Amino acid sequence: MSLKKFIEENKEDKIKIYVLPEYFNINIDIKNTYYYPDFDIFPFENIDVSSNIKNQRINVLNKIKKNQNINIITTFHSLTRYTIPPEDFKNIKYKINENYDENLFEMGYQNVSEVRNNSEYSKRGFIRDLYIPGEVLPNRIELFDKEIDRITYFDYNNQKSIKNIESIEIIPGSEILKFKENINKMKERIRDTIDINQLNTFPALFYKNKKTLFSYIKNDYEIIFINKDEIIKTFSEKEKENFEMCDDENKKLIYKEFSGLPLEIINTIKYKEYTLNLKNNTYKLKKENNTLESLPLIDWEDLKEDDLVVHEDYGIALYKGIRKMKNALGEREYITLEYASKSRVFVPVERLDKLSKYLGDKDTINISNLNGKKWKNTKKKVEEKIKQKVKQLIKIYALRENQKGIIIKGDEELEDQLKKTFPYIETLDQIKCIEEINSDLENLKPMDRLLVGDAGFGKTEVAIRAAFKTIISNYQVLFLAPTTILSSQHYETLKERYEPFGINIELLNRNTTPKNREKIINNLKNGIIDILIGTHSLLSEKINPKKLGLVIIDEEQRFGVLQKEKFKNLSKGVNFLMMSATPIPRTLYMSISGLREISTISTPPIGRIPIQSFIGKYSERIVRTAALREKGRGGQILYVHNRINTIEKVYKKLKDVIPELKIEYIHGRMNKSEINKKIKQYYEGEIDLLISTSIVENGIDIPNVNTLIIDDSQRYGISQLYQIKGRVGRSNKRAFAYFLYKDEKLKEESQKRLEAIKKFNEPGSGLKLALRDLEIRGYGDLLGLDQKGHINSVGLHLYKNILEKVTNELLNEKEKEIIKNIEYTEIIGIRGNLLIPEKYISNSIDRMRIYRRISVSKNIDEVEELKNEINDRYGKIPIEVKELFEYAKIRVKASNQNIKEIEIDEKYIRFKFSEEITPNLNIYKKYSKKVIYENNVNELISYGIKDPIKYLYKILEIGE
Repeated sequence: MSLKKFIEENKEDKIKIYVLPEYFNINIDIKNTYYYPDFDIFPFENIDVSSNIKNQRINVLNKIKKNQNINIITTFHSLTRYTIPPEDFKNIKYKINENYDENLFEMGYQNVSEVRNNSEYSKRGFIRDLYIPGEVLPNRIELFDKEIDRITYFDYNNQKSIKNIESIEIIPGSEILKFKENINKMKERIRDTIDINQLNTFPALFYKNKKTLFSYIKNDYEIIFINKDEIIKTFSEKEKENFEMCDDENKKLIYKEFSGLPLEIINTIKYKEYTLNLKNNTYKLKKENNTLESLPLIDWEDLKEDDLVVHEDYGIALYKGIRKMKNALGEREYITLEYASKSRVFVPVERLDKLSKYLGDKDTINISNLNGKKWKNTKKKVEEKIKQKVKQLIKIYALRENQKGIIIKGDEELEDQLKKTFPYIETLDQIKCIEEINSDLENLKPMDRLLVGDAGFGKTEVAIRAAFKTIISNYQVLFLAPTTILSSQHYETLKERYEPFGINIELLNRNTTPKNREKIINNLKNGIIDILIGTHSLLSEKINPKKLGLVIIDEEQRFGVLQKEKFKNLSKGVNFLMMSATPIPRTLYMSISGLREISTISTPPIGRIPIQSFIGKYSERIVRTAALREKGRGGQILYVHNRINTIEKVYKKLKDVIPELKIEYIHGRMNKSEINKKIKQYYEGEIDLLISTSIVENGIDIPNVNTLIIDDSQRYGISQLYQIKGRVGRSNKRAFAYFLYKDEKLKEESQKRLEAIKKFNEPGSGLKLALRDLEIRGYGDLLGLDQKGHINSVGLHLYKNILEKVTNELLNEKEKEIIKNIEYTEIIGIRGNLLIPEKYISNSIDRMRIYRRISVSKNIDEVEELKNEINDRYGKIPIEVKELFEYAKIRVKASNQNIKEIEIDEKYIRFKFSEEITPNLNIYKKYSKKVIYENNVNELISYGIKDPIKYLYKILEIGE
């Protein structure tokens, strides 16, 4: 009998506690049933318990405290750990029109700039955001003085309020409450012998009384032990390993006294005992995760004083901070830029559209000189070179665009049957990507789409659906993967999914015998094979499908331009689907520039927790501790050593350092049957720690592997590190990645690379890492053509802008407009305090982000939407911010009417238009005393205007 069925059949009106052996992993999908997990870190580790674990534990305690009769699934270790005493577990209820007493930090909530996870809060003026454990969405509290004016739920993706509510109940955000008396109690007990940050698994240290989950239960309850012998065995093992991590006497004493109840307690409680087969007791969660917000191309949080920035008109400068200045026009904030010879420029924040962070080779670039024409000439030269290169690219893509494609109709009934065989719930992003690809396939224009998503985010499932649709439409599919391991994994996955449908699937890689190779090539040519999966073997001239409809290329950054173009010669109008977790810059920016379609999966699978990353000097103690921690929770370890000639030496050393583990190694020169045998053993859990070269970069997909150790990590590129890191963290357990190095001192480039991997730790960081990789290695070959020097001379963002502009101009010549570039109007002399007061938004980074969003708004709807968002997030908008938005509306309207410049004087307003525009004089005469053309018909002056703002609004309304 399954655990789910057992629980559902044992319904009674009481609390039921199901105690399971340690290391049993389950996603709960049983009505009224909750998981009470143990902490996911070792005692005295200097890291926090994961947000997911905190949330689950606090949620269970809260439900018991409210006398709810729930089912609890836990382990004996979790059940007997000391926790926050019931008398300290306070529920504070707040209603609209009541006073709000703020003590969230003391209640265990973490102060952040933006609330996205449980047990977080933020404070902005009269706005308080917080995410209460157990709640599906976070809450926003709007205050009027100290009284609550409004309470809402808000979407943590876009930070917008979505629903009003009357009241909320705030419960502790952690089992450690940081009230003064609790901190004093802890200090009294440890007497400065241990760092407070190492006490996250010892809540009892902070309270007068030591209590467990049992202390919360007031009504009748029942404890059920599932497989008692295994419970005792695994509990004893875990206690032994935890105690081994206590590396001094003080820690051992604290562990014994404050961790939890001893094993002997098992004989003092009443329980029922059952034996169940717990294998494969994992279920789908009903709850759908929200989509992570898309990552911006520039993050003001990364901008520090003396960083290089690019001003479109003046060139490359040093960023010297933000300052407030007052002049005859009013008070504003300005970005201070320093150029050569200490010359300074103050850029008003409403013109941040002109400014971007410099991304390029900082070691070879000099800051610009404000005197002279060098910057103007540099931009002109870059634009001319881009024009030459883009013309070449447009020819290539125009040929493809003009080709008649293959219409893939599919079969709705069969596609629905395949969908039902998917063992998980599709994320919202997966559904969106599948729909986009289906639309492409059903179109006469050949598909050329890039699918970007983190490792383990479900790109393969999207590819499976696209290939299936193609096959049932009587076309063949080629599926190219960069490594033997990955190609074999894809083969096994697709074979299992396609088996009920009679699809003929074959694999071609270095493990294929010469005899089978010839047979496969002939069967493909004769149309017998529906889908062929392979490595570089698919690039052979002998590969000639009879009726090719779709080419899928996984990890496309591993293949060159010519290799990918080779497939385009196999069949006219063939569809292409490229997949990547860290797309190479060329494809990333061709997508942005409109030459390629891009789909993104940024939704992490249900229960996915960010990987905890460490960077440090190699030591056997770190390796042993990390490996034993993973083994201790029933998991496996992947150890990457990328030198074949020394891998056996590492293998022997690790066997001495961690004799408790079953250890094996593989590398690319081993006999293929031996590699396959060891990988199979690893998949089946017979190997605890696998040492491998980077051949595992793509292909190892084992949810039970949740600790990664890379020695000599400084030798890898950022894309490689990111891919290897993606081999772990594919379940709802916290994963750990150790990036170790053996050099005494890291080179600056290596240090930056490792810090980037650690920094971009959230699921879905691949796009941002690709940009960071560009910055670190100086951009290289952006378009698959020699562009390095030009990118470095102006910086990536300005280069991208020029690229978009040139691409549009060249495509518009052929009447194929793709992205409308907006040339923002320069407004000179407008009066008013165009700023965001510090008392309204105190965080300067948040102000910079908002200023920039205002400055790059393309239409009135964007301006209004941003205005509403700011009102929602920060409270009632002050007069200065209202004036800033009025300015933004005028500027957007003027920009969309091709007005290049507006100069406001006490006596007149001067308008300067784009060369191709001749303004209608009658519109401007209607609300002014006198209007004349000046210099030429592209400039005019209006005289006798009393209120410039009203005048601009009226003429711009008519101009629309």
